[in-house]
Order: sequence, then C-alpha cells, then structure tokens
Amino acid sequence: MEPKGGAAETISAWRQNIVVGWPAGEAAGAQGPLVCRRPNRASCSQLSHGVLMLTRISILVTATVFALVALTGCTVAPVRRAPAAVSYAERPTTRAADPYPNWPVPAHEAERLILHARRELKKQTGAGAGTTGAEKVSLAFPDDDIELDIKWKLVDSSWKGITERYDGINNSPRKELAAWKIQRLFLEPEDYVAPFTTAYCVPLAEASEAVRKLGPTVDGSDCQLGVAAVWLKNITLQIPVLDSERFDRDYVYAYFLSNLNLFTYLVKHHDGREGNFLVSKDDARRQVFSIDNGVSFGAGFSGLFYNWFVANWNSIRVPALRKASIDRLRGVTEADVTAALGVVSQLERNDEGIYVNVLPGKNLDPSRGVRIEGRQLQFGLTDDEVEDVWQRIQDLIEDVDTGVLAVF
Repeated sequence: MEPKGGAAETISAWRQNIVVGWPAGEAAGAQGPLVCRRPNRASCSQLSHGVLMLTRISILVTATVFALVALTGCTVAPVRRAPAAVSYAERPTTRAADPYPNWPVPAHEAERLILHARRELKKQTGAGAGTTGAEKVSLAFPDDDIELDIKWKLVDSSWKGITERYDGINNSPRKELAAWKIQRLFLEPEDYVAPFTTAYCVPLAEASEAVRKLGPTVDGSDCQLGVAAVWLKNITLQIPVLDSERFDRDYVYAYFLSNLNLFTYLVKHHDGREGNFLVSKDDARRQVFSIDNGVSFGAGFSGLFYNWFVANWNSIRVPALRKASIDRLRGVTEADVTAALGVVSQLERNDEGIYVNVLPGKNLDPSRGVRIEGRQLQFGLTDDEVEDVWQRIQDLIEDVDTGVLAVF
C-alpha cells in the first residue's frame, strides 16, 4: 500500500538529497517494499583534496530518512509485481482427500491434545535454525494412541522490566498467538497459514534442570511460560516463495499464495527470512505456511526492531488476492477484530501455583499486551495494535474497490 500522511510527504521532500525508490503509483496498483540507496552527489560537499564528505545538513537528512524508514517498513530489495491475474482457464479443487495433508492432526484436535489430554514427553531437541531458542518436543498421548511433535519456545522474561510485555527484541509470544487467531476472520481451517499455537505453562517439577534453574516466569507462580505450536509435516523450504509467472497460470498455486500474503499483510509480518515460510512437498498442491510470526503487528519496541535486510511480507506482493477472502473481510466489524485479538490467550493460577489455560474473559487492560491481575494472566494485542489491524482491513478493501488491487 502507498504510505499515507506526513511520512510519505516528508520522504518525497527529501528525494533530491536521498535517493528513495517507492512502489509505482496507485493507478498502476504496483506494490513493493521501499528501497533505500546511499546519498547522491548533491548531498555531498567537495573537500579541497577531492574527497567527498557528507555535510552536517546531509547527515541530518540521512538520519531523518532512516528514522522514517524504520517507521514505514523499509527493506533492501525490490519486489516485482506481475500483471494482475483476474481469471484462470481452469480452477481445479484445492481440497485434498485428506483436508489437512500437512497437519499431524486437525487444528481443533491439536488444541484438545496439547491443552487437555494426558501426555508423556518422548524427546526434546533443538528446532534447528533460528535465534529464539526454539525446541522440537515429541509428545505421546497414550489415551489417544497418538504422538505429536511441537515447536516449543520459552517466553523471554528478560525484557519485562522494560517493555512490561514479556516481548523479546525479535520475538513476541502474544503476537504469535494473535497471528494464529486472526486467520479465523478470513480463512477456512483447511486453509490456515499459521499452525495451531497456544500459550502453556510447564510446572517446574516437570521441567528440565536447566529450565528449573531459570525459576518461574511470573513472580508468585511455579511454572515456566512458553508457546507451543504444532510441528507440520510433509513441508519443505522452497526458494523463491513467490513465482509471479506461475501465479498467473496456476490457480491452485495462486490460491495458497494469496492466503499467505493476505495473512502476512494483516499481521504486518516483518521477518521475511526464507526459512520462516515453508511449502507442501506436493508441488501440485503447494500450500504455503508461515511458521514464525513473532515479529509482527508492528514488530518489537515501537516497530523499530525487525529484519531490515530481507524483502518482508508486510505489504501485498502477489498479483491478486482471492475474492472470497476479501468478501469475508467485508463482513468483519471493528468489534469482531477487537473480540478476536484483544484477548488471544488467558491462563489462571491454581492453588499449586501453576497457570492453566482457561476460556478468555473480559479484557483486563486494553492498553497493555500482557495483563496480570490477581490469579489471571492475559495475552493480547493492545488497543492501538487492534486499531491498526482494523485500519489495514479498511485500506485493503478500499484498494480492491478502487482497482488498485486485483481479485480472482
């Protein structure tokens, strides 16, 4: 989307000093991230020895633009948008014989097992690449005769004194939880982009020695908070995530890429590393998943900390979006968004000092992302973050209605 308001005008005013590439105008419907390049010769002063040096004014201009870039979502590589695909000669079904071919169990069953079923820990290993200390945990559920792998990340409490949100610089558990919840507004369960994700507090008596040494996450409790996400199956890394030419000719491919990009746009996804997006190994039905969504909804610390060095997915990058999803969003009200994202998880401390999952209740404080009151613990988006999601939905619908974005 074109940036609106003073930020765009300010950047435009400095273009003679700083070369800034911006997507094509609204009439063309072009999209792509901001591209920043070094200052041009007009912003430099010639010293007597022929060495170019930035003047004080240019340094100030550079600092100003970089600050604006941080707030408007700059990346360092352009993304080409193909001509809008609005029709397909063939529209084969996107449904497989198994409606959840990349899930070990359907989402609602994963929720029941992880939160309510008797389980046994079978194995715990590092999850592989990443910077958030995630682990792969294998669980057995003897009453159901099922084994399930999950990705497990402890909540980082080291920043709680500064942010009061249990948010790390590059990961926010509450935003992971909100990303899981938001897709219910516009996708069917078979089309979910993010795996089932839930908060959970592991009793210290059941934790490893290393975790026990960390102590409880929340003062007065006897457990370590973490986020559990279903480990998907039969998926792989495929680069690039988006092939615009294939999007124009392959309806099934476009169907799932549209789902992904609508999701990443709405959550304002700001960690576009290739390993965060995995695809089905069945290339004929290439469903795409976003498996790490902690840097989203404005990213960390007022939106300043995110991955600047990749092409992020917070804007619409696909040539067109599915009309069915847009129509579902038309029926969403601001109250619906608030109800879905204001409280995304709630736990209550029992007499043993363990926080257990309960049904979400009334928002204890909409201005805060993590709320602790008595025995209750809530995770959610702040009222400002919820309002931003609502505005992004309205902007998206406006761009579809004015022809800036195509649908199919």
